[in-house]
Amino acid sequence: MLRWMKSGLSAALLGVGAALLAAPQTTHWETLAPMPIGVQEIYPAAHRGRIVVAGGLSSELPAAAGHLTNALQIYEPMHDRWSLGPALPEGRHHGQLLSLGDTLYLIGGFVRCAQGDWCASRDLLALKDGSTQWQRLAELPEAVTETGAFVLAGELHLVSGRSPRGVANGQWGDHGDVDGHWVFNPERGSWRRLSPGPERKSSAATALFQGSPYLVGGRRYNGANLSSVHRLDPASGRWLPQAPLAFAQAAHGLGLLGDRLCSVGGEFAEQGGGVLSQVQCLDATEGRWRIVTEMPEPRHGLGVVSLDGRLYVLGGARKPGLNQTSARVDRLSLSTGRP
Repeated sequence: MLRWMKSGLSAALLGVGAALLAAPQTTHWETLAPMPIGVQEIYPAAHRGRIVVAGGLSSELPAAAGHLTNALQIYEPMHDRWSLGPALPEGRHHGQLLSLGDTLYLIGGFVRCAQGDWCASRDLLALKDGSTQWQRLAELPEAVTETGAFVLAGELHLVSGRSPRGVANGQWGDHGDVDGHWVFNPERGSWRRLSPGPERKSSAATALFQGSPYLVGGRRYNGANLSSVHRLDPASGRWLPQAPLAFAQAAHGLGLLGDRLCSVGGEFAEQGGGVLSQVQCLDATEGRWRIVTEMPEPRHGLGVVSLDGRLYVLGGARKPGLNQTSARVDRLSLSTGRP
């Protein structure tokens, strides 16, 4: 949730408008086939030229089942078509989906348990190409959700997020922000802990850009959204501060549009809360972030995936919280090329 103070909101929006006028009109949106099941709080992945969405939360699903789905939804960009794959063992949301080689990995997230509908999971699930069933491959050293995740040098990385503060683990408020940085090596089947990430926060977004992982934005529990950006230097293992976002974002998505790193959507909490439409991208030449376009439909808790230099924006919710979950899929391209 983007924590703008009321006194600064007008100035921030004026800055956004000025940036939009200054930015060249080089982008193009298309609306694609909607998801079979609209979901929010998702972290989808590109896998073998397709886009995969695992689980999710939806205001349109039954409350008796926790508003959860265990569906694996698969999109084929060449045919603008969706299908369903092997279902997850149970419904879950905020689970990180990563692709490495011939395997999809789903890490953590929230499931239902005896204590409630927001039980942080320690599962590491795996689905090999051609398999009809997910396997529980390993357990996380600690339950973590709303984390950032990426693949680097054949290993799975988790950084920041939220973990249970104590024995209670079933309600959203049972968890607190963490700065842990965990790495899983699939060949050895083991976890190791690296030096902490740059901040205790959750709902940040991650992506690889110019060979380095970036950790962008996020929020603190009952605190302000963040505009901070950090880059992991693979050689030293240090998180290095980078140019901050033009405005703070959380519950947003991150991906590559051509050669730009772009942050998409999100939500804010002030004045009753709201959902963001802006797409801001890092101008590597100028070393700053600029607003380049707005989404056709503002959403938070959405999924963002990069394929062939274009951004796919999937699902999310049109209002803050568990309200008006969307099945919409949009694609953002540079207008200098064919969409």
